[in-house]
Amino acid sequence: MRDHFLNMTIFSLLVSVFFAFLTQSTNRNRLRVALVLCLSMIGISLMIAYIMFPFPLK
Repeated sequence: MRDHFLNMTIFSLLVSVFFAFLTQSTNRNRLRVALVLCLSMIGISLMIAYIMFPFPLK
């Protein structure tokens, strides 16, 4: 069974590559946009998880 972090990383990588190819025309811009989107999605998800950590589930 995979880890949640691995699933999130794979999802953010695939989505960022898709949007980079959808919006950019050159390979250099595609790589830059894909990298920025992937890192920002992972970073924001980790920040939200850190903020939600102290709150109990029930």
